[in-house]
Amino acid sequence: MARRGKKPVVRTLEDLTLDSGYGGAADSVRSSNLSLCCSDSHPASPYGGSCWPPLADSMHSRHNSFDTVNTALVEDSEGLDCAGQHCSRLLPDLDEVPWTLQELEALLLRSRDPRAGPAVPGGLPKDALAKLSTLVSRALVRIAKEAQRLSLRFAKCTKYEIQSAMEIVLSWGLAAHCTAAALAALSLYNMSSAGGDRLGRGKSARCGLTFSVGRVYRWMVDSRVALRIHEHAAIYLTACMESLFRDIYARVVASGLPRSCSGPGSGSGSGPGPASGPGAAPAADKEREAPGGGAASGGACSAASSASGGSSCCAPPAAAAAAVPPAAAANHHHHHHHALHEAPKFTVETLEHTVNNDSEIWGLLQPYQHLICGKNASGVLCLPDSLNLHRDPQRSNKPGELPMFSQSELRTIEQSLLATRVGSIAELSDLVSRAMHHLQPLNAKHHGNGTPLHHKQGALYWEPEALYTLCYFMHCPQMEWENPNVEPSKVNLQVERPFLVLPPLMEWIRVAVAHAGHRRSFSMDSDDVRQAARLLLPGVDCEPRQLRADDCFCASRKLDAVAIEAKFKQDLGFRMLNCGRTDLVKQAVSLLGPDGINTMSEQGMTPLMYACVRGDEAMVQMLLDAGADLNVEVVSTPHKYPSVHPETRHWTALTFAVLHGHIPVVQLLLDAGAKVEGSVEHGEENYSETPLQLAAAVGNFELVSLLLERGADPLIGTMYRNGISTTPQGDMNSFSQAAAHGHRNVFRKLLAQPEKEKSDILSLEEILAEGTDLAETAPPPLCASRNSKAKLRALREAMYHSAEHGYVDVTIDIRSIGVPWTLHTWLESLRIAFQQHRRPLIQCLLKEFKTIQEEEYTEELITQGLPLMFEILKASKNEVISQQLCVIFTHCYGPYPIPKLTEIKRKQTSRLDPHFLNNKEMSDVTFLVEGRPFYAHKVLLFTASPRFKALLSSKPTNDSTCIEIGYVKYPIFQLVMQYLYYGGPESLLIKNNEIMELLSAAKFFQLEALQRHCEIICAKSINTDNCVDIYNHAKFLGVTELSAYCEGYFLKNMMVLIENEAFKQLLYDKNGEGTGQDVLQDLQRTLAIRIQSIHLSSSKGSVV
Repeated sequence: MARRGKKPVVRTLEDLTLDSGYGGAADSVRSSNLSLCCSDSHPASPYGGSCWPPLADSMHSRHNSFDTVNTALVEDSEGLDCAGQHCSRLLPDLDEVPWTLQELEALLLRSRDPRAGPAVPGGLPKDALAKLSTLVSRALVRIAKEAQRLSLRFAKCTKYEIQSAMEIVLSWGLAAHCTAAALAALSLYNMSSAGGDRLGRGKSARCGLTFSVGRVYRWMVDSRVALRIHEHAAIYLTACMESLFRDIYARVVASGLPRSCSGPGSGSGSGPGPASGPGAAPAADKEREAPGGGAASGGACSAASSASGGSSCCAPPAAAAAAVPPAAAANHHHHHHHALHEAPKFTVETLEHTVNNDSEIWGLLQPYQHLICGKNASGVLCLPDSLNLHRDPQRSNKPGELPMFSQSELRTIEQSLLATRVGSIAELSDLVSRAMHHLQPLNAKHHGNGTPLHHKQGALYWEPEALYTLCYFMHCPQMEWENPNVEPSKVNLQVERPFLVLPPLMEWIRVAVAHAGHRRSFSMDSDDVRQAARLLLPGVDCEPRQLRADDCFCASRKLDAVAIEAKFKQDLGFRMLNCGRTDLVKQAVSLLGPDGINTMSEQGMTPLMYACVRGDEAMVQMLLDAGADLNVEVVSTPHKYPSVHPETRHWTALTFAVLHGHIPVVQLLLDAGAKVEGSVEHGEENYSETPLQLAAAVGNFELVSLLLERGADPLIGTMYRNGISTTPQGDMNSFSQAAAHGHRNVFRKLLAQPEKEKSDILSLEEILAEGTDLAETAPPPLCASRNSKAKLRALREAMYHSAEHGYVDVTIDIRSIGVPWTLHTWLESLRIAFQQHRRPLIQCLLKEFKTIQEEEYTEELITQGLPLMFEILKASKNEVISQQLCVIFTHCYGPYPIPKLTEIKRKQTSRLDPHFLNNKEMSDVTFLVEGRPFYAHKVLLFTASPRFKALLSSKPTNDSTCIEIGYVKYPIFQLVMQYLYYGGPESLLIKNNEIMELLSAAKFFQLEALQRHCEIICAKSINTDNCVDIYNHAKFLGVTELSAYCEGYFLKNMMVLIENEAFKQLLYDKNGEGTGQDVLQDLQRTLAIRIQSIHLSSSKGSVV
């Protein structure tokens, strides 16, 4: 019998699946291929410790579900073994992520909090960066999986799918941060589109991002997130990942800042509240003893949750420092006033400690297929800081009004958000009502907390069937035993869900609201709850939501009975048409309303569009026979049809048939007279994608061929509604769509399409470009020229996208037909070819460098191009590639002469007559050089240089011994003295074999003017035979000016020197004698300075 005694924890979670209508849907043809690539093995304990800490035993005092916030059923006290097959692994950790550790380090250092002190000189630890990268890659997979499921409705991933995926996976606060970052990046990108250099800059640079947008786009295509990827979706996902990295890093750094009032590792953000409620104090005491997950913070969180409704620890200290607004963070400034003198360490240990203590990010970064929400590693339920009412007790709209909630009401409301189990549907309804009543005004007052509980037309509400479905997942039969009139069943046929895997109510609401918001619905239905269960519970699965006419059906209470009756009739008519029975068309049409067969649903779609989505050819034919309008568009009036997805505006039935690849239906529509360009009228701007654009993006060769045969124009692009457009025909034409997705065969098919004759009417841009007078009409011969120019613009854009996304073969195809390189597309193609070790392609690209106009050289050549080319030179063992690189370096160095070295005017010092040179008369100091004396005078040498002054000062005045010079030959020392006594180098007769030694002596004795004179002689005598020796000697002495001159000589004559064995040995250090200098790095720096002065500075070469 299953009463209050202990029993073993359930061994499997198979009974958590839904009923037969939804369980086992993993094999659906539309299932996510990412979600099916799961491993069966992972670490044994998901909660950071060996077992679940025993919580307060309040079974005998449970009066309602609020006790489930911090108490567990007796059956759960043994903990959850989430190993093996019990909890499926999310995915094997990604072998390749769309960012590098170098980019990650640059991102984190750029966003470093000034309070954290100066940056670490050696950069951030590589092991900590690698660990952080691995953890956040799991969040990337979670968001990508949800975006993949959402994209199935329209077979396309846009920014809306990414944003909804973020809201589904991330907490309200994190999702708000990521959305704000994504909006900022997209705004910068759109503004950069208006500039003339948009194809000359990378997408990341245009967005102000560190990670590569093109690489993220390619990752999305390779991961099959959707058949079609919009470039804005890649921007959103890139910005989201950067925001997550910054947020987590800020929390780690904040957790490392010393806190005067906290225990080891953590602390609470506010003062303690009075304990109340049964079992509160024992729960707090037991949490403090919990092993393996931050005892101090766990105890604080538990005590606060049970005693004061989570008021003092909605998030761990790290989360509080990173997530609260600046005004709230200022209240805790006294904790950090002495932290400015200590730089907190970013290590693997501090990272793990912060993640384990943060309920917003711990579950997100775990490797399990289900998403653990609202709990930290100790399993303690915590309320997110953005939902904390205690931070703002005066919840009134006007000053002077009374607070909206009392403290006891706040505790009740916030504990209701953390409830994990309910005993009845009535209790659940009450909890949901309290929670929504709490969250909606919170959203209305604090728009930045990310709680999207208000639709544009009003507040969201729960349909009754949704509450019953939610009750199914949250119901706890044992809670009914508190009623003395109910006798527990003697045979238990239900396997109860362990407490450890149950999410709090606020997470059910969050995920369900996000799903409803994505489809622009006014209400949450049962499928929203099932989708939330699939995400939040282990072992639960259901198929993704399909595009149906009743998705957004809403019996709004604002409508009168007559209007509601008409809506129900319309809904019934759509259902009859969607059932597939062609004999019900006439009856269904009579129910649809005054528009009849062309009536639009809440989503702005007609019955013909839904039939095209399903690919129901017979129904399409019946609707056409019944008079359905082929070319009616999805409306763009949100006030009348608020549930229209923004990306579907202006789509026609043909568009939907093409989206889902139903070629017979497409053929049927075209034969019936459907417009092949969809909603595009001749000569008008296009604000939606044409069927050909959508077919080219997915790479459907047969569909593309069919549309081209029917006259589709591949040059038509999409105009964005912000008014920013790069070309008169819009962006992302069919060429660009095929190139961006890497469909080489489709691109070649589009290229083979003969050009269509255009109208003779010129656009303003073309008038200005051609210099044509407004009153003149274009002559017929200009038509072909204009077509060619339009096609050239389209192909340049396609080349840009293919290069950005790493489809180098498509880029080469475009180049082979005469489209010129830009520096950016050439560099991206070279980078991909090098990464793929394609030697012939590298040679081909290097040969093409000279075709790039010097006017197109940008800062990218210095920051990206030179490091890449020198890396290729360093790694290359192919002489042809080395020679081609040398040609490029010489070309970039330019025809101008090497900057000359100038003499240094010697300062006026004491001077003696040359007669006293090595004259014993009046000599007061004697040097012993190679055993021979050399007589000199202190009065001259003392002011000659600091080195001579030090030599003379170290010798006592009364000491008559000689100063021995053992590292300079006698003739060289004599030249040095001759220079000093004669007051300059004019009288010196220096032999060729003495110049190096004289340079060394001048450097040693710190005679700058003589040193420079020797450098000038070396520079004048440099040739291909001695240049390496001179350079090695200059580097050994640390003579920077001569070294730079030699590097300039190398770059200017590199084509000849690359055949020189000594020069090869210098570059590659073949003998392994490494003298400590990196020659290639020095050459790169010198060439960068040269390019900056010649090509990029305002003076353009005058610096040389």
